[in-house]
Amino acid sequence: MTTEEVGDPYEKILQNMREYPSDIPINNGKISEAFREFIILLFTPEEAEIAQYLTVRPQSVGNISKKMGKEREDTKKILEKMAMDGVIQDIGGFSYFIAMPHLLNMGFKYSKTFERLGKKGAELYQQFFIEEKFYKRYESSDKGTSLTRVVPVNLSIDHQSLISNVEEIHGIIENCMGPIVITDCPCRNRTETLEIRECKDKYPIHESCFQVGLFGKYFLRRGEGRELSREEAHEIIDKLAQLGLVFTTENIESTMHQVICCCCDCCCAMLRGMTRFEDKNENCTAKSNYISKVNQDLCKGCGLCGERCPFQAITIDNAKSYVNAKKCYGCGVCAVTCPTNAIKLHRIERSHLFKNPIELMQKIYQENRTEK
Repeated sequence: MTTEEVGDPYEKILQNMREYPSDIPINNGKISEAFREFIILLFTPEEAEIAQYLTVRPQSVGNISKKMGKEREDTKKILEKMAMDGVIQDIGGFSYFIAMPHLLNMGFKYSKTFERLGKKGAELYQQFFIEEKFYKRYESSDKGTSLTRVVPVNLSIDHQSLISNVEEIHGIIENCMGPIVITDCPCRNRTETLEIRECKDKYPIHESCFQVGLFGKYFLRRGEGRELSREEAHEIIDKLAQLGLVFTTENIESTMHQVICCCCDCCCAMLRGMTRFEDKNENCTAKSNYISKVNQDLCKGCGLCGERCPFQAITIDNAKSYVNAKKCYGCGVCAVTCPTNAIKLHRIERSHLFKNPIELMQKIYQENRTEK
């Protein structure tokens, strides 16, 4: 198949990306022009000629070379260069694919793509993600299945409650597939680039996003990020918890995680669906299976828990803290620094975890393609 038969390579890339479970940004029934500009900014014309043959499903080098009409070794070199530049994704150098959400985040935490996008890319992101409200489809399906979930830290959990390794951040760190690599936060990088970051004096950009398993390998192969021992990762988790960041990861039970995010309520692509945007998305991330409760006998009414709560679920009345259970996402930020240990997370079954990434993405794909 020749390029002429395919047509505009950028259009082909966009159409191929539409097979991603969350689709791509659509505005008034058409592909968002801001997102189209974003993709053109990301892929050079020469790269687009190659990327048009990739899909959201991994393909072998041999299969791609046949589509391109090139020798296998020549194709391999081209694909590896594009993967090194962060515009396509690979699995160990054996298969390659395009991943729409990967590009949104990779563009702001991987130096080579960040150089391409810069401030213009951040402005385009603001347009299609926030103004055109793609954040809803990015965070959850049309029927409310969340892509990610909140993960509390064990220090915040009541000692009598069940602590599951798949639902607590230290347990996930201990059991996830390695390597564990720490990188910059793409969300805070974006708002910093646009000079609108609210949390400058509170939260770090650098070394505050964990890439694990295949994603960890992806970064190490490209000389980015810093590999951590599990002990180092636990220590960083505790420091970030003290600062007040919320931990989120894929909404699955499996150890096959890719990213563990350390989120703030002002910059995060997920949390802002509830904490910043006027058109709320209650399913921006799944609530944990824990909920905050206050021991009124221990509470001194200092108000620290209310100040730290990113979801505004805590109020102070008559020098006592009270939790609005409907607003609580079970992150444990309130409990980590309570001076009297008056507030703790208690186990409550309210959120479904999918077995693995495939099951989760199949569910989201189906719900996004079912007529309302």
